[in-house]
Amino acid sequence: MASAESNAAPDSLLGHYKLRDSIRNTEFAKQYGNIPWPLIVKTGRFNNIIAILYQNDSSFNAKYYLRISVDNGKTWNNYYTGMEKNNNYFFKNNSQFSLWKDSHHLQIEADIVRMTRPLTFPHGEAEYEVLRRNALVIININEIMKDSDDDGLNDLEEKMELFTDPLSKDTDNDGVPDSEDNNPKYKTIDNDFTKALLAALYGEYDLIDNPDPLTIEFIVNLKTFKEDFASQIERYNSTSNNKKSFIDMLQYNVIVTNDENLRRTDTLGKKIIFLTSKEFSKYIQQSFNNIYAHFYSKLFTCDDKKDTYILIHNGVSRGETYVITRIPEGWNIKVINHWMT
Repeated sequence: MASAESNAAPDSLLGHYKLRDSIRNTEFAKQYGNIPWPLIVKTGRFNNIIAILYQNDSSFNAKYYLRISVDNGKTWNNYYTGMEKNNNYFFKNNSQFSLWKDSHHLQIEADIVRMTRPLTFPHGEAEYEVLRRNALVIININEIMKDSDDDGLNDLEEKMELFTDPLSKDTDNDGVPDSEDNNPKYKTIDNDFTKALLAALYGEYDLIDNPDPLTIEFIVNLKTFKEDFASQIERYNSTSNNKKSFIDMLQYNVIVTNDENLRRTDTLGKKIIFLTSKEFSKYIQQSFNNIYAHFYSKLFTCDDKKDTYILIHNGVSRGETYVITRIPEGWNIKVINHWMT
């Protein structure tokens, strides 16, 4: 990194503008390369190659991406940079340097920052201190654009974010490329346990009358599961189909679990990255903000009750403990404990 000079000329194709300086809906309607203007840090052209440096639309875990066109804007490819806003860079959209340093490198001014207080729920924003102002960050685009299996996901994103195989277009061998797969790591299976887990996580069933108002209890009939669960599938799929913007497609949920059946449940049209606890330990090393994920225990058996299982969920702002018991119709699911912040 070098110190930034103040007399260099900007080259942004869109000019300078303050990030999120206007009404959100109005500004997000303006797009360049499928990227809403308020998310763009800087743009630049090198011959017929156009680069857009931008952040995804996340309030507390914004990551930096590159959008590259080698045919003067006719087609675009997307690349994760491996860098996150405030961890430990804050890229400046008013950078006084041309985005292109040369044919193999980009450059952007940034403040180098360090978190001094993490984000806490339900209130309490993260706080940072600036270690160095106006540093010049150099980005090697050859490393950024490396896509060993040519599946549309660069190696950095597969290794750091998705934990998929960068040498395989279809990590779980289910016939769907990793870039299009809503669960790229694990092939979906259909058995009694995945049905029970789907019902626990997403089900909307008639509740059993219970004298304890803090206990939620319902029956899952395995024989009529498809029909009973149809409304949930329709609702989640319709919500997913409505999210068609390119920026929306970058978003996904992270679920941490060592339960094999849970990792292979239907995601109902939502993109979910299932991480084992070992993978998650690597994931949080990249960013403290990555700790805000959903955690599910293994579906473990009760020692003193036959055909009875316990599932524990701890999320960012809520959690539940499920008791799942096999019955003649299928499953009895009871939430015996829940918390919320």
